[in-house]
Amino acid sequence: MDTVFEETNQTRFQFSRAPKLVVNPSGAAPLAAELSFQTPVPVCAEIAIDDGARSWTVPTPSEPDTRHSHILLGMRPDQIHSIKLTLLDSLGDVHAGVWRANFQTDPLPDDFPDLKLSISDAASMEPGFTFFGIRKSQRSGARGYGVIVALDAEGEVVWLCNTGHTVGEIKRLKNGNLIYLTFDNRAIELDMLGNRICQWFAAGAHNAGDFEAADGSIPVAAEAFHHDIQELENGNFVVLGIERRTYSDYPSSETDAAAPRAEALVVGDVIVEFQRNGEVVANWRMLDILDPQRIGYGSLSDYWVNKGIPGSMDWSHLNSVFLDTDDDSFIVSARHQDAVIKIRRDSGEIVWILGNHDGWRAPWSDQLLAPEGAPDGAPDGAPDGTFEWQYHQHHATITSRGSILLFDNGNHRAHPFDAKRPPAENYSRAVEFAVDEAAKAVQQVWSYGGPGPEAYYCPFICGAEEMPNSGNVLACFGGLMSDDNGAVIDDTRTGLGWVRIAEVTREDEPRLVFELFIDERHKGKGWDVYRARRLPALYD
Repeated sequence: MDTVFEETNQTRFQFSRAPKLVVNPSGAAPLAAELSFQTPVPVCAEIAIDDGARSWTVPTPSEPDTRHSHILLGMRPDQIHSIKLTLLDSLGDVHAGVWRANFQTDPLPDDFPDLKLSISDAASMEPGFTFFGIRKSQRSGARGYGVIVALDAEGEVVWLCNTGHTVGEIKRLKNGNLIYLTFDNRAIELDMLGNRICQWFAAGAHNAGDFEAADGSIPVAAEAFHHDIQELENGNFVVLGIERRTYSDYPSSETDAAAPRAEALVVGDVIVEFQRNGEVVANWRMLDILDPQRIGYGSLSDYWVNKGIPGSMDWSHLNSVFLDTDDDSFIVSARHQDAVIKIRRDSGEIVWILGNHDGWRAPWSDQLLAPEGAPDGAPDGAPDGTFEWQYHQHHATITSRGSILLFDNGNHRAHPFDAKRPPAENYSRAVEFAVDEAAKAVQQVWSYGGPGPEAYYCPFICGAEEMPNSGNVLACFGGLMSDDNGAVIDDTRTGLGWVRIAEVTREDEPRLVFELFIDERHKGKGWDVYRARRLPALYD
């Protein structure tokens, strides 16, 4: 690193501790740096960074101090960056001089995928940075790889953190740090330097012993952490966990209604609220809330067998939880029930169920939302797209209009025991539903995706999120899947994954303003992205 000092007045520029610039101090975030120094008198720091093509300033405290430690973010890989440090007194005047330093960032890792930006209309996009975790497809070695990245509006990587394990949901906490879920029952808090601040783990999970002795690990009385986590206003977290129950007389087939019933070990989802110290505050058990005997396609699958529970069935497969603070209710997405459910937080009572009406019995059938806009006799969908139920959805949230926005994966587009739609004829979409709770009715008010020219089909993961300033929707088609010949399939264990992240305007005819692909199928490599989100800044 080449550093240059430049005096700007007759007062000798002095530090009580000389500036120290450390690039990637954690060893995990190669595009982050820390600048620290001390001064004899309290000053404010003004820090500017220039890479020859771009220049920006670093947010710094407005109160003067003698001790300084500043995080530098926004650098691109494999480029020389110049830093200019100016010290200001309490009036904002230059205190003494200017300190400069140059450094070069590392290139992207050798095994980092190609990112292809096809559209970037910065003027129409939601301001900010696109964050997501990159994973390898199962056949490409998913378990030992995980990278969290942030991209600017030009699709360039400006932040990166190597995790060494698969990455699921990522959110920003109120303190400015990131929290993300792993696929081995942990929730990890990171700062933007890549330092691990805290780690929580499901104490009842089959692999809990791997984390019990780790520094800073906090056990939580849950059998799993999976799919989603949300920080509440009180500082607590809600995360999705599980429980297991054995039923003696349970459906044994998703395709044959006459198949004999049998004993079954059923995994049910649990919403778990816990404090930062790991203490569990409350549980909401879906096997007590929904009909445990109702199955959908996937309810008898071996998802949890592959996660350490032999002989189990994945009855509901919750994949998102969202707290509606307006009336203190949870909105949850139950993938294998093809349903989004609103549940009162205080009582656990169902407010409504959004989804296909097949297979529901009383009293749950009384909570079903009636579709508006579907033609008589065709409650599952309308040819002109005015209404269509979601199937195997992900990421149900509430928009600024109070409507429900979700990613409709569209698997099968059928309920047992109707025939499944084949993958090659299927499609996924971001879709918005307006719910009238008093009338127990639902109307489809917006949709983006298939069928038609935008008929991308993602059999798993993915998400859709409303942008707060522009009203645009960021849709993560993160689970596209094909065989070696490029044919659309839904087998995530043998297929090659590829990714499309699209930001669209929320108009009757949505307009693409950002589109990025991760596609290395031509190299025999598969990638996927669990979910993507736009954060307004790299800093908090």
